Amino acid sequence: MHYVFWFRKDLRLKDNHALSGFLRDVSEAGSFSFLYIKNKNTFSYFGEKRINFLYECIESLEKDLSSYGFKLQVLEGTSKEVFGRILEMHKIISLYLNEQVEPYCISRDRYIKEIIESNGGKFNTFTDSTLFAAGSIVNAEGMQYKVYTPFRNQSMKVINKSHYGKYECDLSLLKKNNEVILNSAEKFDYSYNGLSLSKPGFIKGGRDEGIRLLKEFYENGLNKYKSRRDFPSVKGTSLLSPHLHFGTVSIREVYRSAKYKYDKSGTDDEKSEIQTWINEILWREFYYHITYHNPQIQFESFKKEFDRLEWNDNEEHFKSWCKGKTGYPIVDAGMRQLNTEGWMHNRVRMITAMFLTKDLFTDWRKGEKYFAEKLIDLDFSSNNGGWQWSASTGVDSQPYFRIFNPYLQSRKFDANGDYIKRYLPELKTLPAEFVHEPHLMNESEQKKYNVIIGKDYPSPIVDHKSAKDIVLREFKKTSEER
Repeated sequence: MHYVFWFRKDLRLKDNHALSGFLRDVSEAGSFSFLYIKNKNTFSYFGEKRINFLYECIESLEKDLSSYGFKLQVLEGTSKEVFGRILEMHKIISLYLNEQVEPYCISRDRYIKEIIESNGGKFNTFTDSTLFAAGSIVNAEGMQYKVYTPFRNQSMKVINKSHYGKYECDLSLLKKNNEVILNSAEKFDYSYNGLSLSKPGFIKGGRDEGIRLLKEFYENGLNKYKSRRDFPSVKGTSLLSPHLHFGTVSIREVYRSAKYKYDKSGTDDEKSEIQTWINEILWREFYYHITYHNPQIQFESFKKEFDRLEWNDNEEHFKSWCKGKTGYPIVDAGMRQLNTEGWMHNRVRMITAMFLTKDLFTDWRKGEKYFAEKLIDLDFSSNNGGWQWSASTGVDSQPYFRIFNPYLQSRKFDANGDYIKRYLPELKTLPAEFVHEPHLMNESEQKKYNVIIGKDYPSPIVDHKSAKDIVLREFKKTSEER
């Protein structure tokens, strides 16, 4: 029996569930290999900054493995092709991997399981990227939760150390002479399709960086999270989302940190701050469960009746949104942050997504795809869940008649325009009075502040009130057709 560990969204050697099982089961006489598959088909959907982040994570993992004297073996091709080649060399293998819940991943893993087991091998899967096994949190009737709050309440009721305990991973137990270098394994090629990978996003990849962010947030941000999380000009969030997606930091490490801080907190106010972050962790779990139970959401609205909506297919409006040139400063600042950094503050993600789907009445799938191409921290479940929440087409989503007013959101969460001015330097001269709605300036005011509307900064491409009326009418009509 040849043992193979397959790294995927778990690019670390610490507190790794499947790796712990692998190290436990590999006998002294058993040969083994550490594998990463570089699938060019998948990489073609990655934005440049996300590839950079991933490469930094893999480089970090390579170094950590080599410190024990082992090699991360990179094989190019689809999973089907790679395991076909491995099975030609080693007829019987025992594969260890952490499960993924995305529909494509489930289909891929089902095929790999079949070919390995048909040859007499073993396919060993573990829950690692979530606290709870996919689909395990159900209601009293054994059905999925479709509303977040009861899901959260049930999760908090059942969670215990079996969900968030640490998995020990001692690689010193392995005998170096038993490692087998697979045919066609190669050194990782830090390039892809001629892309110049010289402009990483502002969040760095790798285990050390992920742990540094977690420690910094634990010490300086966790007990202030509820109060600061909605203000994009303030460093009020953890920035851990890409590290959780690629698994350089485990979700259990994150939860344990929050629980420890919560348990030692001395005031109800501080506990409330921390509980809000725990609630966000459970939102992530909720969306993973929704993906598991409803694979159709990769193409369809969760609320199927809203797939009958006749979205406005205005390509010029969509391009203006993508470029951050809508004439709505908070929206434009968010989109330019996304385009330049590969990340966007969560409050602004909601604002920009609702602006696209409600003010511009554009199909949420277009926005979801654009975010997927740009975000370093792209996670299918969270991205899809967030977009359908904003579009009012998803599970436990914002009711269609509750539509963000981007001007009010801007004044509430970026009162002085600090965030806006950071990403829209053409508005840096404007006082708070005008920075949220520059188009309200008269001609003399535009000259005074050297911001000419229509020249230095665009006029609003739609009128919010008129757009809202159209959206309410269309959603109401579609709802009544049920």
